[in-house]
Amino acid sequence: MRPIIHILVFAAVLRIISAVYSEGYLMHDDHFWVVESSASWADDYDYNKWLPSTQEALGRELKPHHTNLLYSSLHYLYFESMNFIGLESPIKKMLVLRLIHGALSLIAVYLSYLIADRLGGKKPAIIASLMMASLAWLPMISVHQLVESTAIIPLLAFAWTLVKNKALSFKPLIISGLWLGIATGLRYQVGIMGLGLIIAFLINSNYNLKKSFKQSVTVGVSAVFFFTMTQIPMDLLLWGKPFAQLSAYIEYNLTSHGGYPQGTYLTYLFTILLLTGPPISILFMWGYLKSYKKYAVIVWPSLAFILFHTLFPNRQERFILPAIPFVIIAGALYYTHLKKNNFFKFSFVLSVVINSILLLPLTIFSVNTSQMRAMDYLRKQNDLENVLYVSRNNNAYPPRFYSGEWIEFTYAKDTLEIAAQRKAHCKDTNTVVPNYILFAGDTHTLGLAYAFKDKYKSMSYEARIKGSRFDRALNWIAPHIPIKEVTIYKIDPNLECSEFLEEIHTPNEK
Repeated sequence: MRPIIHILVFAAVLRIISAVYSEGYLMHDDHFWVVESSASWADDYDYNKWLPSTQEALGRELKPHHTNLLYSSLHYLYFESMNFIGLESPIKKMLVLRLIHGALSLIAVYLSYLIADRLGGKKPAIIASLMMASLAWLPMISVHQLVESTAIIPLLAFAWTLVKNKALSFKPLIISGLWLGIATGLRYQVGIMGLGLIIAFLINSNYNLKKSFKQSVTVGVSAVFFFTMTQIPMDLLLWGKPFAQLSAYIEYNLTSHGGYPQGTYLTYLFTILLLTGPPISILFMWGYLKSYKKYAVIVWPSLAFILFHTLFPNRQERFILPAIPFVIIAGALYYTHLKKNNFFKFSFVLSVVINSILLLPLTIFSVNTSQMRAMDYLRKQNDLENVLYVSRNNNAYPPRFYSGEWIEFTYAKDTLEIAAQRKAHCKDTNTVVPNYILFAGDTHTLGLAYAFKDKYKSMSYEARIKGSRFDRALNWIAPHIPIKEVTIYKIDPNLECSEFLEEIHTPNEK
């Protein structure tokens, strides 16, 4: 049996484990910009108020949001299909979604094997695909809805099409452009790889300008065409003009990048070294850079992408994920053809040991579970009318998807005037008075709950949802990351608002 079969089975087992145990969402964007938006569309609601029909109904200026809607739209089709077959539980829907992402990520493992095998034989292919299968962080990342991770699949298909067809006739160039166009449709920034490909074609053609120009134009035209096909139908349907979302995305990033982590010019270098199995990752990165001529098609597109993100001020670690497989493949090719001394062998073994220690904990890594489980608790009560969501010491966003309802919660900080809040709720005829109060934040919400109980006489304790072990571990390592425990209380809105109803309906005596 070919070794890739064993590697794929190993990768699948890790991803199934991660899909089952890594329940919480990893960060804001992968849940609130993907799941909450698309699931709400499938339920005829618009959570983020991105759609023009919603903006028009609210009297807002019709303006595309600065996001790429293709990935969210694919999730919309998924949630529509789940609704069609009658799967109601949000927890189960997300489990199936994670399993699908995990299954798709096996394609990336297989393509990594094929590329390395074609360029260097079985040994580098086994190393590259094993790393793609089981680098400690990859199973967990693979099952979550991170567009940076999903874009890896068409990017590797783009590279494989170029690698397996040495002659690079018209057809493989068109097909490679198709994959690059789809990848760019998912994640705009990866289109930068097309610029690096121009250099790769020039090197591979022995600096034949005419030949490399024709190849570059063919791939470029193909990529632009298929990228356009991923964008224009949606743009015309929603906004009546092409590239509306792309324009909004570019405008926002040019004007608002200062509000995001800036890092340094070395941020992505250290990120790559950390994610590709230290300490051997240092040798892999060196081999990747040294291979700029021998494996130009692997190195230059991804290097252009790395350089772009290094120079652009908004440096978030996850942005660099699409380049990681190319560093792994080129690094594995370099390592297996290197004359190894004892130091290199020791470094490789040490990297395997470190990765093995981290593999299981990171495979089942699950954070932000308290808010998810709090919403699921409310869903199971079957009596949710509205929620007053009080956030302490941090910006907590309840994942309403898990509540099974798209009710407009009322959000408040722990600094709010409690009596005034209660009165405003009761007197506002446009708002459903909450029958639950949730306190989200660190472990010191008890005093806040007592202050509320002094004003809300019907308030009764329901449940306390603690953060996961991983939430607590992260808080211990970095205290600025809150644990986000959630405590749930129930109130009787009729009893709480009775005095205000009398005040409204009974004329004042003079």
